Amino acid sequence: MKASEIRTLTAAEIEAKIVELKEELFNLKFQQALGSLENPARITEVKRTIARMKTILTEGSYSKEKKEVKKATKKAAPKKEAAKAEEVVEAKEEAPKAAPKKRTTKKAAEETATEEAPKPKRTRAKKTTSSDAE
Repeated sequence: MKASEIRTLTAAEIEAKIVELKEELFNLKFQQALGSLENPARITEVKRTIARMKTILTEGSYSKEKKEVKKATKKAAPKKEAAKAEEVVEAKEEAPKAAPKKRTTKKAAEETATEEAPKPKRTRAKKTTSSDAE
């Protein structure tokens, strides 16, 4: 499908076509795995068409449609946001305060480790030679 043909479609139609092409791609891959694929170049063609459609969706003409939808939902959203903000404030007031966090740095871990038990000193084992064995 050419880009000019894709641009004549609406955003919803393009998304529906993408879903169809993904299903077709899945079937083509399945046929390839079974060894019954007649035209392997079709896989590449479908992948490119999907990419072309996604690219056109992200271009300016379709992003304007999405912005309009977002603006419409934002007008209705302030009432919901105010209710959510009140719930959050109430939840914070009701929640008990947590105990302060303990230090978990390396330095703190080393301090506690040295206080509990000293580390044993490492000693090297002597190498035995043939003259020592006699």
